[in-house]
Amino acid sequence: MAFDIVIVGGGLSGLALAAELAQAEFSKLRVLVLEQRKSYVRDRTWSYWKTPNNVAHRYSHLERHQWSQWCVRQGVRIHQQASPTVTKDGKDAKGACYCTLDADAFYSAAQCAISQSAHVELRLGTSVRQITGGDTPSVETSEGEVIHAAWVFDARPPAQTTANSLVQQFVGYEIKTGSDVFDPTTVELMHFQPSTAGLHFFYVLPYSPRNALIETTWISPASFKPNFGAELQQFTASFFGSAAYEVVYEEKGALNLSLRATTPNNALHVAPLGRGAGTLRASTGYAFLETLAHAAQIAASLKSHASMEKLNHWVPVAFKRRALDEWMDTVFLQVLERDWSKSSWYFMQLFERLDADTMVAFLSGRASWRQRLLVAGALPTLPFAAQALSIGIDRAPRFSGDRR
Repeated sequence: MAFDIVIVGGGLSGLALAAELAQAEFSKLRVLVLEQRKSYVRDRTWSYWKTPNNVAHRYSHLERHQWSQWCVRQGVRIHQQASPTVTKDGKDAKGACYCTLDADAFYSAAQCAISQSAHVELRLGTSVRQITGGDTPSVETSEGEVIHAAWVFDARPPAQTTANSLVQQFVGYEIKTGSDVFDPTTVELMHFQPSTAGLHFFYVLPYSPRNALIETTWISPASFKPNFGAELQQFTASFFGSAAYEVVYEEKGALNLSLRATTPNNALHVAPLGRGAGTLRASTGYAFLETLAHAAQIAASLKSHASMEKLNHWVPVAFKRRALDEWMDTVFLQVLERDWSKSSWYFMQLFERLDADTMVAFLSGRASWRQRLLVAGALPTLPFAAQALSIGIDRAPRFSGDRR
C-alpha cells in the first residue's frame, strides 16, 4: 500500500502536521498517521507564553486558562507562611500572559479536522516495527504490513540513551478542594526545593480557588528516581494541612534534555518531527508553540512546492532554533549540573534581576540581543564564563546570522 506521506506517531507533533495537511489545498495528497495508542485521553497539560508576537495559533480557542501574573519561590512553604518570592506582572511585559491547554482538547480538535478530510487517515492501535529510508521509504508495522510513501515523518519521541542523560521528570495531580485554597490570579511557575540530586521545584496552575494542577518536577540525571507521590503529598499538605481533597487527574512524563535534533543516517526521505526535530527547549521544557509552528512551516513549504505530485524533489523545512539560544541553554544546563545545590539560586537571580519583559522574551525564545545580554549579566560571572570557555569556540554560535 502506498501513500504520499506517512506520519509515524500521532502525538502532538504528528497530529499537528496531519491537521495542517487535512486542509482542502492538500486534497491531492494521501496522508496516513500511525499511532500505537487505541484511543486518546488527557495525558498532558501544555503551557506557553502568549506575547504580542504570538497572539494566536490554530488551537488558541481551546486554552483552559490564562494568567497575567506569575511568581517563583524559594524554600519550603509551611501552612501559608510566605517563602522568599518574586512576582511579575504581564502589564510590565507588554501584556504577556501564561496560557495552558489540556491535551484532550487538542487531540479532539485535531481528530475532528482529520475526520473531515477524505485524504488523511488516522490509524489507532498500530505499532511500527521499523522505518526504512530510500527513494521510496517504507514503514513496517508490528503486524508485518509494509507501507510505502514518498516521505515518512517520524514523530515518535527519542529513546532514553544513558543513565547520565539529563531529563526533566514530572508527575502532576489536578486536585479539587472543599474550600478556597488557591489564588487563581497568579501561576506559580517554580517553587524551588533544596536538593543536591538535581533541580527540584513544584509548579502550580490554579484554575480557581478550589481547583489546581500541582506538579513536582525534577531536572536531573536519568538515573535519579524521585519519590513523586511523597513529594506531592507533602507539598499539598503545605497548602491546606490535613483538609480533604480529591485527585481528579494525574499526568507524568520524562523529557530527555540531552538530545538534539536528529536525522538518521541512511534515512533518505525520512524526517524527524517534534522532540526528535529539536522543538523541545532544553532549559525550559517548552515545546508546544514550537511544535505547532514547525508543522505549519512544513505545510507552507509543501503548499509552495511546484507540484505536490513530485514529492521526491521536495525537502521539508527543518526546525531551527537560534544558535545563540542553543548555546546559552547548553552553558546554563552544564553549570547547573556542576553543582545542583546552587541551581535554584541561579533561577531566582534571573527572576529577581530581570524585568518581566526580558524574562518572558527569553523564556519564550524571542529575546533581542540586548535582552540576551541582560540575561547573561543577571547570572554570576565566574561559573558561567568558565563554562562558556570550556565548551570551546567550535561550539559557539555564529552570531552574524542572528541579529534579532
